[in-house]
This record gives sequence, C-alpha cells and structure tokens, in this order.
Amino acid sequence: MKQSHITIVGAGQIGSRHLQALCQLKKPTRIDLVDPSEESLQKAQERYEEVIPFNKQGIKLWCHKSLDDLPEILDLVIVATNSIVREKVIRDVVEKRSVKNLILEKVLFQRARQYIAVKKILEESSIPTWVNCWMRTTGLCKQIKSALNLNNAIHVKVEGSQWRMGTSSIHFMDLFSYFTEYNDFKFTDIQLSNEITESRHKGYKEFSGQMVGQNSRGDTLNLICRGPENELPTVEIVNSQNIYKIIGLAGKVGFESSNDLANRIVETSLPYQSQLTHLWVDDILSRGTCDLPTYAESMPLHQELIRVLSKHFKKITGKGGDACPIT
Repeated sequence: MKQSHITIVGAGQIGSRHLQALCQLKKPTRIDLVDPSEESLQKAQERYEEVIPFNKQGIKLWCHKSLDDLPEILDLVIVATNSIVREKVIRDVVEKRSVKNLILEKVLFQRARQYIAVKKILEESSIPTWVNCWMRTTGLCKQIKSALNLNNAIHVKVEGSQWRMGTSSIHFMDLFSYFTEYNDFKFTDIQLSNEITESRHKGYKEFSGQMVGQNSRGDTLNLICRGPENELPTVEIVNSQNIYKIIGLAGKVGFESSNDLANRIVETSLPYQSQLTHLWVDDILSRGTCDLPTYAESMPLHQELIRVLSKHFKKITGKGGDACPIT
C-alpha cells in the first residue's frame, strides 16, 4: 500500500493535537512536523508518543526545523501556525514543494488584503484547500442541520463568558452559514467592550461584548461574550417553533430541543481536535473532499470578522491600521 505524506507546519498546542489525531490513520503514513522551536517539537513528540500504540505499524514521525527538509511531494499539508506568519508559510511551502491538498487553521490572517493574495496563490496552484471550522463536521451539528426547515428563518444566539470572541467567533459564523446555506453574512449591530485583553497566545488580543448580524435571507446571528465567569457558553438555534440548545463547547455537552430530536440523539458530544483531523485527512485522500468548509466558503466570513474587529481595535488603541491581532 502506497505511503501517504502528511505535513504539519506549526508544533504548538493545535498542531500537536492534529498530530495525535493522525496517529489514528489506518494507512501507511509519513508525518513530517515542522517548527523552528526545538521545545515545541519535543512537546509535540511527547504527545505523539502518548497516543501512538506501542506496536503501531506504518505511522512514522519526522521532525524538522525548516520547510527545506520536507519530501518533494506532499499529499496534504496542515498549516497550524499563528495567523501572523500563516500567509508566508503558505507561500513558502507552495513554492518549495508540490502540495496536493491544504488544511488551514483559523483565524486565517490578520489583514483583509491577505485573503485576496492567498486566494490567488491557491487558484494559480490549483490546490484544494479547507479551513478548520470543525463544528459543522460533528455528528451533533449534522443532526441539528437535518432537522432544520429552510422554509423558515433560522436565528442563532451564542451566549456565555470567556469563550474568546476574537478567536472563536469564526466558528459560530461558519456554523450559522452551514445551517442557513448562505455565507453572505454581515454584522449590523456591534457593541464591543472598550476593554481589549491579552490573549492566551502571546502578542495577540481578545475581545468581548456583543455582535449581531444577518445574511441576505434574513437569518440572524447574535454573539454575546460576557456575564459570570462560570457561565457555560450556550448555542441556541431557533427555527420557527423548534428550539435547539447546545450547552458547552467541547467534550460531553448538554443538548436540549423543543421537539423529540434530543431524545433521538444517543451521543451528545463535541469532539476534541485529537479526535477529528484523521477523519478529514482520510476523506480528502480517499475521495478528494471533506466536511470542512472550503477556503472560498470561509473567506467572506473571515473578511467580515476582520473588518469589524480591526476597526474596533484601531478605534480603541489607535494602533493596527487594517490589521486585527487575533489568531
């Protein structure tokens, strides 16, 4: 059986979780992990060894500090770097190697113009590309989607504290797009807090407050990030008389519905990254697609988020220009 060549660029928290998931691939696979930090590579190697079965055959890990050390042909590359270097990494790996498929971490880039530039690179290189907005790929969200009636408006409200509005809003924007089948979303009412805090990622910022918007179909999305610190984030989906509510955003979550959907769903969980990536990779390599949104689908949603947050950041700090320091 032919060996697959999978590369992860970026060995931080999310990159190491992608690596753990890839250990569950059934086919022979060479995994190349690239990061300039020896410490990050070592930590990722430890996480790899935590999950790789002792007698697992066919999954081999290679660690590098430079893209120059990669094989010439790469079946799939996962770019799991921070947003500030992601465009350069994409350019470099596409120029230096033959890349067949890409999965990009979000938030994609900090500047609106970068989205156009990378779109051009991907089109000229003819590389199928997906973005890691993973919620739509889960069984729970697929079952909610199947229960929705698109003849009626869909209203989604996300509410809770400390769910990291800068980092995570794109997940809910994408889920809203998936549920409604429209991605021409615009924020129409923005009430962000003047307090911009430090992100858990050094050098990046976080936002809180409320942002409300809608698509051209009239569906609405309401993002609220404030309240008691111990308040679990909830996602409420209202579709005519039917209401669905997810309580919590990872692992075992609560799920309620005004109809019998909650009774019909056996497993209510939102998987961790280490339980997901191999499923997408296997789909891409075997049938040429996966359940993640494509770059083309995700780009306008990202651009709208960057537009709103960069404007607010500049207003409050006087810095940043057209850039929004989120990742």
